[in-house]
Amino acid sequence: MKNLKTLIAAALISGLFASCLSTDQETPQEIFQKDLEKIDEYLQSTDFQYVDMNEDDASGIVILYNTKSNTGVAPEAGDTLRLDYTGALLDGSVFDTSVEAIARDNRIYNSDREYGPFEIKYLYNRMILGFEFGLSKMEEGDSARVVIPSLYAYGSQQKGNLIPANSVLVFDIALREVVK
Repeated sequence: MKNLKTLIAAALISGLFASCLSTDQETPQEIFQKDLEKIDEYLQSTDFQYVDMNEDDASGIVILYNTKSNTGVAPEAGDTLRLDYTGALLDGSVFDTSVEAIARDNRIYNSDREYGPFEIKYLYNRMILGFEFGLSKMEEGDSARVVIPSLYAYGSQQKGNLIPANSVLVFDIALREVVK
C-alpha cells in the first residue's frame, strides 16, 4: 500500500512538472517556413535598391545585387577575398561590420578590433553557410545584400547578445578583390 501511495504521488508530481514543460517546440521545418515568410515580407517592404535578384529555392537565400561588375572574376576555393560587410537582423539592427563608420553609427564600435576590408581564404575560413553561398554567387566588384534563413546562419543558437536564436540575417557584402 505504501508503495502504491508513493507511486501515485510520484505520478502526480511528474505530471505537474510535465505540464509546466512546453510541448510547443517548433520543428526545424516550421522555423524554416516562418523564416521564408519573414523573408517574403521583408522583400515586399524593403526600400533597398537593387539591379538584380537571385533567389535560391532550396535554401531560401535571397541575393539582391545593388552592383554587378561583370568582371568574370569569381571566387574559387583557396582564393583570398577582400570584402566589406555589414551584418544585421531583419529589423535593421546591426550586429557586426568591417566598416568603422557603420560600427560607430550603430554603437558596436570596438577599439580592440581592426576595421577595413575583411580578408578571408574562401571556403577555408569557417563562415556561416549563407554568407559563403552569397559569396559563391558574386564576382569581384559586386555589391549585394544577402538575406539568409536562420538554418543557414546560426540556427537555434543565440550568438552573443545581439543575435537571437532562429534569426534571419541580412548581410551587405561588397566583394572588393579576389586574389587567386
